[in-house]
Amino acid sequence: MRLNQRQIEVFNAVMVNKSVTAAAAALGTSQPTISRELREMEQRIGFDLFLRFGKRLTPTNQALLLHEVVRRSFVGMDEISRAASAIRTYNAANFRIATIPAFAESVMPRVAQRLQKQRPAVHLSLHSLEELSLQHEVSTTVFDLGVTEGRFEQQGVISQNIEVGELVCVLPIGHPLAGKKVLMPEDLNNEPFVYFSQDDPYRRKLDDIFFEAGITRSYAVETTTAASVCSMVSAGLGVSIINPLTAENHIGKGVVLRRLGVSVPYSLVVWRPAKSSRSRLAERVIATLSDVAAEMRQTLQAALNRE
Repeated sequence: MRLNQRQIEVFNAVMVNKSVTAAAAALGTSQPTISRELREMEQRIGFDLFLRFGKRLTPTNQALLLHEVVRRSFVGMDEISRAASAIRTYNAANFRIATIPAFAESVMPRVAQRLQKQRPAVHLSLHSLEELSLQHEVSTTVFDLGVTEGRFEQQGVISQNIEVGELVCVLPIGHPLAGKKVLMPEDLNNEPFVYFSQDDPYRRKLDDIFFEAGITRSYAVETTTAASVCSMVSAGLGVSIINPLTAENHIGKGVVLRRLGVSVPYSLVVWRPAKSSRSRLAERVIATLSDVAAEMRQTLQAALNRE
């Protein structure tokens, strides 16, 4: 049994895009072609990858396990593409930062704004990557700085933590639980819940907290970014728990924020190459990031105290 590269690409596209239609669009091909490639792949490997209900495909447990391996191979290809893009746009005046989507959408725009107003101005080149992909970038010198949430060790890298508060509950407007100022795990028992992906480090922490408390949340939907979680909550799909920076960025934007009665500290992890000609500039960017994050923390606490 040997799979060809095209079948692997098709399988990955369906898993990532969640549908045959979207996968076909992403690969620039037709739905029948995608379906045929999947069937041939299943025949070759000897087990079903998807349960089929009309036009709807649901990944089997075997497909989820296989995709964990496939995704790692695509991370390597993505790294090459990103490195080429960063090198193509290289400019000595640009300070290149890799960060996760949650920070690219919340704290980093404010950091960029402040750095542009400083003298001399700092011109940023910002690359938004998923946590798993970003960790692989630590070993490269393509980026001058990385801002993530996961803790990891890498030789030749200097890292530091910036504490930014604690995880916060997010609810749809008008939700019955909005009447409480602090929500305990038991308040969320059987509540429809918007989950982060299983790769998310804070998803695992929260799962442990609810498991130890014997609390069962009702699965509503799973998504990969904090901004997407807030959009799902705003649409009334369920409640969730998010990082304080995204929470602050969504004050007054269609959701209700409440304290979580169980303390789950949240921090930024900032890393930079140990050997770099831009260490002073990196320290300046990190100092600005720390200041902005502290201000956002204070704004969020004030908003939570007013409720």
